[in-house]
Amino acid sequence: MDNVIFSEQASALRDFFASVDAEDLRTASAGISRHFNLPMTGETDWREVEYDFNRLFVGPAAIPAPPYASAYAEKPQLMGKATLEVREAYRALGLEVPDMNATPDDHLAFELDAVTALGCEKDADEAVERLKAWFIGEHMNGWIPCFAAAVQEQSGVSEPVMLAVEALTRWLKSAQAEAGLIKS
Repeated sequence: MDNVIFSEQASALRDFFASVDAEDLRTASAGISRHFNLPMTGETDWREVEYDFNRLFVGPAAIPAPPYASAYAEKPQLMGKATLEVREAYRALGLEVPDMNATPDDHLAFELDAVTALGCEKDADEAVERLKAWFIGEHMNGWIPCFAAAVQEQSGVSEPVMLAVEALTRWLKSAQAEAGLIKS
């Protein structure tokens, strides 16, 4: 996978999981469909997709699939150890999340943004390569499969949300292969 494709896929996923309304979800879903070759079938009621997205990932009720690494840690705690580890990784890359402490640093959209910054460059220095290996191979691989399973266990999940989760799972496997962490 080349750097442009890698970045475009991560950006499309980031945009989906950072969506705030039906229009954001529609636009991001089109990007996911295009970059992952996952066509959507039939007509989509984007207001229903927004409701589904909020039910699964935002609230106000308890959410069944939190998009935060710390929710899947050994001892789940938002703004806990996983969040602080990610914050340190961002610092090492010269990154910082917007509105510090408003949304935990380990939100999926922020992590995808960080991975885009890491890129998949073959000529990155050794420290960046180690950080990339940890971030993708240990950190993201340690929680994204659990997150995807939490979404897939829910009934009545809209097609765009399921496609985004499928694309995320594909992307993680490709990112691990590209970083040399697994054989593709």
